[in-house]
Amino acid sequence: MDEWSTFKWIRASEIDELNDEEGKLAIFSNDVTPSDIKQGLLGDCYFLSILSVLAEVPNRIKKLFVTSKINEFGVYAVTLKKNGESREVVLDDYFPCQFGEPCFSKANGNELWVLILEKAWAKLHGSYERIEAGFAHNVMNDLTGAPSFDFDIEDEGQENIW
Repeated sequence: MDEWSTFKWIRASEIDELNDEEGKLAIFSNDVTPSDIKQGLLGDCYFLSILSVLAEVPNRIKKLFVTSKINEFGVYAVTLKKNGESREVVLDDYFPCQFGEPCFSKANGNELWVLILEKAWAKLHGSYERIEAGFAHNVMNDLTGAPSFDFDIEDEGQENIW
């Protein structure tokens, strides 16, 4: 059986751990911090590590969000870059779950920002499956638009760089 077939798509409002004591959702409930991010079953640690880097300055994360408040329609938009071009990615609030809990990344609390950014990243690339394994410098470029590259310290003459 295909491992992806065991997931069930559930709206954020129906996922208990994403709602506060009053049953309310929040994209950002407190300050954005690097420790907010928890990896799930998906092998996208390269993506989550860049979210952590950007979360050092919370506004870097917040400015990605076109929609920064919960809405009754469960539709959200974020701005990402692809090949230097700015793209608005629109998505709903259904997330892949197992046993009633999000099975991929989530915040260390009831915030949605981590889940939304991961889903937008997956949508930009075609699916969650297509974002398993990758390179952090590509994520940095796509989230910030800033030039980035991979630096190989095993190149001749670079062994003492650190």
